[in-house]
Amino acid sequence: MDSRFSLLIKFLSHPLSASERKELDDWRTDSTENQQMFAEVSKLRLLNEYQRRSSVTETAVALSRIQTKIHRRSIQYRFFNVLKYAVAIALIVSISVSGWKQLTSEKYTTITVAENETIKKMQLPDGSMVWLSASSELRIPKSFSVEKRKVLLKGKAYFDIFKNPESPFLVSSPYINVNVTGTSFNLSVMDEGQYVEAILVSGKVMLQDKRHKDIFEMSPGEKVVYNAESNNYAISTVDVNTLTSWYLDQITFENATLREIVNKLRLIYDVNINLESKKLADRRYRYVINREETLEEALDILSYLAPIKYRIEGNEVFITE
Repeated sequence: MDSRFSLLIKFLSHPLSASERKELDDWRTDSTENQQMFAEVSKLRLLNEYQRRSSVTETAVALSRIQTKIHRRSIQYRFFNVLKYAVAIALIVSISVSGWKQLTSEKYTTITVAENETIKKMQLPDGSMVWLSASSELRIPKSFSVEKRKVLLKGKAYFDIFKNPESPFLVSSPYINVNVTGTSFNLSVMDEGQYVEAILVSGKVMLQDKRHKDIFEMSPGEKVVYNAESNNYAISTVDVNTLTSWYLDQITFENATLREIVNKLRLIYDVNINLESKKLADRRYRYVINREETLEEALDILSYLAPIKYRIEGNEVFITE
C-alpha cells in the first residue's frame, strides 16, 4: 500500500506525528487532485461514523472509492456517500447555549469596537496579541488560569498567540471552540447567519464542539466555515495574506480586475470614478493599499501597476490609458 495512502487512513482516526503531518501536507500541495482527495478525507474525519470505525480495511476501501470518483471528475466532483452522514455533523458540531452562558457568567473584561471605530490592537495577560475588528467584542478574564487561557469572541479578530503547550489557548463562541497552543489565525463569529470562519496562518488549530471534543485539526493555509443554522461546513485552501491583511489596516486585492479595484475605491473614498478604458477594465492586478492613504496616494500606487493616467475634478475621478 502506498505510504501516502496509509497516512490518509491514519489521518481519519488517529493523530499524526509532526513528521507525518509534514509529509501529508507536502503531498496535499503536489496537485489539484491531491487537494481534492484531502478535502474529502477531511470531511470524513469530521463524521462520527469514521470516529467509531477502527477497521483499516474498511477505511482503505472508502478512500479507494473517493480516489476513483476524483479521477473521473478533474474539477467538479461530489462525494455522495458523505450526504447520508449529514445528521452526524449536527451531533458533532452541536450548539450549547447553556455552555456559553456558563462561560459568560465568569469575571471577564469586555473590549468592544463599535461599527464606526478603527481596528483595536491589544496585548493579553500572557503576551499574546489580538487585533479586534469593528462591530466586534472580546471578553478577557482578569487573569488566565495555569491550565487554560480562555477568551470569548463575537465578531472578527486576528490572534497571534504566545506559545505555551502546558496552557492551551481557547477561543470560545456560542457555536464552536478553537483550541490552540502557539499560532496565528483569523476568526470570525457572526450571530447573523450563525456562522464561524477560521483561517489558519501558522501553527496548529484544533476545532472543537461545545463539549470540547476535537472535531478537526486545521493546517496552515486552510479556511473552515461552519454554518450553525444548516449544520454545514466547508474546507478550502486560501491565500491567507489576502484574507487576513485587514488587521494591518490594509486592503489587499489578489488577481483582481481593474474594474473590481476601482469599484472598491469608489466605496472607500466616496467618490465617483470613471474608468474610461474598456481594454484595461478586465486586466488583473495584485494591489495593496493602507487605509490611511489619501485617494491621490492610492491612485499613484495604482498607476505604477497599471498603464493608466488619472485626474481628479472635485468628487469625480477620470481614469484613462
